[in-house]
Amino acid sequence: MKIWYITSEFPPSYGGGIGMYVDIISRLMAEKGHEVKVFVRDTEDRIERVNERLSYVRFEASGNRSRAYGRLGYWTALSYQYYEVVRKYAEQEGEPDIIEAQEYNAPAYYILQYKLLDEKFLKDTRIVVHLHTPTFELVRINRDSEYAFPTYWIGRMEKFCIEGADGLVIPSEFLKKFIQKEFPDKEITVIPQPFECEEEVSYECGNYLLYTGRLEYRKGIMQFIEQMAHLWEKGNRTKLVTIGGDTFFSPKDRNLGEIIKEKYQKWIEEGLLEINGAIPPSELNRRIVKARGIVVPSIYENFPYTCLEAMWQGCPMLVSKQGGQSEMTGEDGSRGIVFDWEKEGDCAEKIEKFLRLTDEELRQMGENGKKYIRQLCGPDENVRKREAFFREVMGRKERKTFPVLNAQRVTSLPEHVDKGERGLLSVIICYYNLGNTVMETMESLAKIDYENYETIIINDGSTDPGSLEKLEEIRERYPKVRIENIPNGGLANARNVGSRLARGEYISFLDADDKVSPDYYRRCIEVLEQYENVSFVYSWLQYFEGSDGVWTTFNTELPYMLMGNMLSAFAVVRKADFVCFGQNRKAVEYGMEDYDGWLGMVQNGRNGVCIPEPLCYYRVRKDSMTRVMAFSAKMYLYKTMEEKHHALYERYGADIYNLTNANGPGYLWGNQTWVQPRVGHIVETPIKEEAVGMEVEDSLAYEQLKQENCVLKSDLEIIRASKFYKMHLVYERILNSLPLVKKIRRPREY
Repeated sequence: MKIWYITSEFPPSYGGGIGMYVDIISRLMAEKGHEVKVFVRDTEDRIERVNERLSYVRFEASGNRSRAYGRLGYWTALSYQYYEVVRKYAEQEGEPDIIEAQEYNAPAYYILQYKLLDEKFLKDTRIVVHLHTPTFELVRINRDSEYAFPTYWIGRMEKFCIEGADGLVIPSEFLKKFIQKEFPDKEITVIPQPFECEEEVSYECGNYLLYTGRLEYRKGIMQFIEQMAHLWEKGNRTKLVTIGGDTFFSPKDRNLGEIIKEKYQKWIEEGLLEINGAIPPSELNRRIVKARGIVVPSIYENFPYTCLEAMWQGCPMLVSKQGGQSEMTGEDGSRGIVFDWEKEGDCAEKIEKFLRLTDEELRQMGENGKKYIRQLCGPDENVRKREAFFREVMGRKERKTFPVLNAQRVTSLPEHVDKGERGLLSVIICYYNLGNTVMETMESLAKIDYENYETIIINDGSTDPGSLEKLEEIRERYPKVRIENIPNGGLANARNVGSRLARGEYISFLDADDKVSPDYYRRCIEVLEQYENVSFVYSWLQYFEGSDGVWTTFNTELPYMLMGNMLSAFAVVRKADFVCFGQNRKAVEYGMEDYDGWLGMVQNGRNGVCIPEPLCYYRVRKDSMTRVMAFSAKMYLYKTMEEKHHALYERYGADIYNLTNANGPGYLWGNQTWVQPRVGHIVETPIKEEAVGMEVEDSLAYEQLKQENCVLKSDLEIIRASKFYKMHLVYERILNSLPLVKKIRRPREY
């Protein structure tokens, strides 16, 4: 088989369980004769050829290599870059049989999206998602803000990957149980992690307990230290040693290691608690075998390598029930002692039980575990199981429906609804006094590569003589174009009239000052013809004239879409669905009529899909409806939409509440893949003379930098954060230049 692995962690740049797994399994698969490639982010582009069957494709993850970083937040941009790199290699070397990717931070999101949208990309490749521990579970267990952007959106991307994958594999029954709750209809195969170790050392039955792993709330180490402290208070003198890096604990806005050292300083000074950072693997093995026992106290865990490695060396284990570690040790006490965090006092009781074991009993426990784990996770058996799993996935049929999260129940179409002429596209141009721009729109339309289409111009009572003359010019240059004159009734009415006059199975609205790329309509219709559960297709928007930015967006998804529109009116939509569920209402005459219509379609089970490229061109005008809309008009429109779609807003009320608290009101949201600024009060006070030129540390950019640093987890990302520092300096200069007032953003109090 030809197998490609997608990972964000890989030696030597990154440690952790994901990197260790990919390092081991890629070598094992290559040794069994498979052609293997590992794709991993790095600080520079290079290919490492380990042997004729195994190579590592390292690429520089930055804006120097992909434009995505200027459009999307780090992890989303990285996912897009993975797609770009994989596409390049697939075109050069042929497509693989299997792509296996971690679910964590969704690096395969765009690979999967393009596979589903483009029949020419990875046509015969199967995508397997390996479930390690997804972000949407990590933030919940670590008491982080689940709904804050970009964390919330990364979780949605992970869930899309899980829903859309051809196969799912997971190391533990524990994590499978939680993922299955979210995806009850998905088949998930459990295969333990593989392991092999060249260096073997013998258990020495020392006099201290050892914890190896990050100081992370989820890992249970802080909770375990609390239990040990109770025993120390009673006179127990068994030392606890921790080895591993520190992590940020959001509820306290500090690193967990700092909290532990401050709270348990007494026991550190007495020599009963020793906190160490990370150490080299060879040294770690020697420290492991010198311990009396290894502790894995996680409150939520998958299949930790810390437990696997220790058992491989014959060390006795003291582990919690909340994770795959208890599946390794078993609960009969022969391979380790298991305690249950959900039973009050059980941890302390089991610690004391473990410490009462004799040296001989501990050695026997370690030997039992060593024998079992080598059978469970040994290379040969593990590879055999994975090969069988891959072959089974390759034999599965291609999916016929597009993966949609939180899809609503489909409302049946009326019996005699007009579905339009099969395959015909009706492009509807709503026109009101736009003679200065309409010819650009028509020239753009003349270049499209979808031949079976008609053009209808709805002249909404134009009064400008020059604009009326342009209509006559269009009649002469484009005789097939239908021009329908109606009394002025506003944009919503014009679109509804156009949809009723359209003859096509598909319709699309194109404003008379915008443009489309030649392949836009064809690519949208190809998706509609492939998936019956997709009702409308759209793309990113490229702004022009008044802006050169790109509006990046995603597939329609609830509850996010209830708070912010996810597409423009350019979408190609099934006529019958639009006429029945998406027509624009007069009640939203001030704007957002298309947003209101899309919500109506989603509410009735009509799903939208985004092609993640800027295929439409939106002219930014100073006098456009959205730019001149008053705040009160916006509030009226939002309330009107809520009344129309009340059932949806009621159903997702809790999510809306949490999203609003975490990110502010939806009309203020920017790109959900970026860290959002904190929402606070703005007050105006006179500038004091001594304040002029001072550093403004509470600026919006500074707060954004602070939050970004809280979620960055690698040197690469820290480098990326430098742009926010530049924003801070620019913002400071603007504040200092104000002659009368100084704006102060006061962060929320928690």
